Amino acid sequence: MSADYDRLFRAQNDAVQTVDQAAERDATSADATFNSGPGRSEVTPPALPISTLTHAAPSPPVRDTEITTQMPPTRSAAPQGQANGMMRTPNAEANAGARHEQPRTAPAPPPRPAQAPAPTQHFAEPHSDPVGAGRLGQPTPTSAASIGNHRAIDALSHVGVKSAVKMPPQRGWRHLLYVLTRINLGLSPDELYEMELHHRIRRNARDSYQIGIFGLKGGVGKTAVTVALGSALSRVRGDRILAIDADPDAGNLADRAGRQSAATIADLLADKELARYNDIRAYTSMNAANLEVLSSEDYSGARREFNDEDWKGVTNIVSRYYNLVLADCGAGLFQPAARGVLSTVSGLIIIASASIDGARQAAVTMDWLRQNGYQDLLGRSCVVINHVVPGRPNIDVDDLVAQFERHVPPGRVMVLPWDRHIAAGTEIQLELLGKTFQRRIVELAAALSDDFDRLERR
Repeated sequence: MSADYDRLFRAQNDAVQTVDQAAERDATSADATFNSGPGRSEVTPPALPISTLTHAAPSPPVRDTEITTQMPPTRSAAPQGQANGMMRTPNAEANAGARHEQPRTAPAPPPRPAQAPAPTQHFAEPHSDPVGAGRLGQPTPTSAASIGNHRAIDALSHVGVKSAVKMPPQRGWRHLLYVLTRINLGLSPDELYEMELHHRIRRNARDSYQIGIFGLKGGVGKTAVTVALGSALSRVRGDRILAIDADPDAGNLADRAGRQSAATIADLLADKELARYNDIRAYTSMNAANLEVLSSEDYSGARREFNDEDWKGVTNIVSRYYNLVLADCGAGLFQPAARGVLSTVSGLIIIASASIDGARQAAVTMDWLRQNGYQDLLGRSCVVINHVVPGRPNIDVDDLVAQFERHVPPGRVMVLPWDRHIAAGTEIQLELLGKTFQRRIVELAAALSDDFDRLERR
């Protein structure tokens, strides 16, 4: 019986070995066939128990189209020196497998049907490529950066608009024709020129723009020019303008402008409770053109002369309430009051009489300004040649104008004719001045106004 048991046990072992050898041969041939093709991945079938292999037929070889997801374990999965009896160890010398071979190339997808082009965008994204879009034959989208950040309403300010109604003329034969026939030919060239002068005068003056009126010789008409200029500026601009009597020898500015208040500069400086415009208005006089005047002390009752400290003190007060300040100065440049005015003013008027003596005094004034550090102020100066006596002067006025224009900017030399109203010595009213005198004063105001928006000051 033991012999039969040995024979039976040996036959079963031989069958198991035969089955194991056949399965190993089949697996080896399947691996070789599967890995021989391009793009094949190494696939190892799971090991089966011995009891199953004893009663089952050998597993068929793996087909080319069959792919499993189980990957063979690495050598590091088991301790070194031990073999896994349940799974076959891959060959380390073979460089086949998914880690060493290129992935299988996917077949090209079928061509898609043509689609309609997308609608053109008006505004492209910040990182769009308009050049590439143009190469593809598509319309190039407009970038927001190319349009800019300007508002559309701002561009309309540059569009010219023609008025359907003309302004009727106010003087001359055009005005007479308009009154008789109601035919409106529009403004005359002279009226258009006057409108341009008024437009220049209405320029905005930053801070409190101060203008000094100087003349080295007395009797050249500094006070009359101050009143006429201030009245023209006030009437055209319509804002607050103040003229200050800065003559240390007691000038008569308030008398020529129309005195309404007996208060003086000394009274204004003595008041320590000035908080608003109405407080200052109590110390000034106003004429018919709304020009305000601040007079100096009476010469007989003055304790001292007007100096630079008085000028700086009064300008520190009034500059907060008046847009333009005019200074009617004395006849000298070395006086403290004149030095104080020159240290703060932004514009200058040099007045000379229409005589050889007056022309020399004006030339000396310009040379003194140039030699004493007021070269920039000379570039913002105007020269006035004033006819203080009737009749023809003993000097060529045209030649004198050409000589003065070499030292000041063009268009800043004015010639004032003799005026009967000014020669009377009474209160100066702008409406009573001659038409030529008024036009020259307006041109003088326009020339000074050209410097209102200049950056350099004092």
